[in-house]
Amino acid sequence: MRQAARLWQPAAILPALWLAGCAAPAAMGPLPATTAALPPGWFRAAQATTPACEGAGRRVHAGFERAALAGCRIDADGHVHVTVAPESRPINPSPWYGFVVASERPDETPVTLHYDGGKHRYTPWQAVPGGVPALLAADRVNIAADRSAATLRLPPAPAQLVIAQPPETVERVLAPFEARVRAGQLTRVDAGHSRARRPIAVYHHRPANPRGTVVILTRQHPPETTGPQAFATFTDMLLGNSRAARAFRARHALMIVPLVNPDGFVMGHWRHNLGGVDLNRDWGPFTQPETRALAGAIDAEAARGPILAVIDFHSTFRDVVYAPPKPADTDLGEAMLQAITADLAGADIRIDRAHNPGNGVLKSWARDRFGVGALTWEVGDDSPADRTQRLATAAATALMAQANK
Repeated sequence: MRQAARLWQPAAILPALWLAGCAAPAAMGPLPATTAALPPGWFRAAQATTPACEGAGRRVHAGFERAALAGCRIDADGHVHVTVAPESRPINPSPWYGFVVASERPDETPVTLHYDGGKHRYTPWQAVPGGVPALLAADRVNIAADRSAATLRLPPAPAQLVIAQPPETVERVLAPFEARVRAGQLTRVDAGHSRARRPIAVYHHRPANPRGTVVILTRQHPPETTGPQAFATFTDMLLGNSRAARAFRARHALMIVPLVNPDGFVMGHWRHNLGGVDLNRDWGPFTQPETRALAGAIDAEAARGPILAVIDFHSTFRDVVYAPPKPADTDLGEAMLQAITADLAGADIRIDRAHNPGNGVLKSWARDRFGVGALTWEVGDDSPADRTQRLATAAATALMAQANK
């Protein structure tokens, strides 16, 4: 693993600074990543760290959650060059970057991202203190023909964030569920800890005498954002106040895991945890504390009653739902999938059916262990947010309808 070569800095104070500068989240709804301004304190904390590089009136800082760069230099004319490299190899390429550029100059800041071991994938997001993060305008991004580099033209600003996806923190990801804990709707029981001793938060709803448990997870892979957005809508529907949701929760338990890989998320990894392992290839080998802890938690839930469905939300280049071959007896996950097949087909989303025992994927392990129609729901990197929300809503509605029969 190449962790020692990377320029990350500890950032224990940043979550508090972030939350202190943002409006309080709605107590019972998902928290979109793009609606809150970045508070000035967030930038002050980032800039308090030693620069990763400096010169020509500019500095680059990587001392905050989700920051990642493997190296940087600044030319005499102020052109910033950032090397984007994976945390370990081999790896499925999802090149992640995140840094703050501080400038004492009044002109635009050119920044070239040089990809080592991957190609340009994520359109950069940009934000200034007090501003709402937004995608950098297309005319400010010039991608090399072979996608091995991308040159950005940042507008003049004393400090600005450049990051591969909407900026988030662990606290921000967990905030909607923590609000539900405070409201008494969910309980939190950490399954265990990551390699860096970060808690693996698991949220439970357990009615009296449930028929069984639906397990919902996301963020095995740190950069993925669109899948977690579908996860947020899906879980919000199940936890909502509709008649169907109340009837569903009266008879069904929920086990919700919003952040499977907290270390990789905080450290700005492309794919792996701190052990250099793709966690979604470790269900079965269980070489990592995260998968061991969560497998134990799911097994403990299975000891209470049947596991009715396992749904794992991810992101990739295009929308697809990975499902096992149709079972002889329709289970809850399969019933949900059949109910929304027309919706998926209308959105040009395919259902890819296969079962590969022992391949280390959560879907396969759950299928073998519990015999349920475990699903991997992949949302495209650039899929329209409104379509993703509509399909996640349809899926949750279908799941509740099937369960309430």
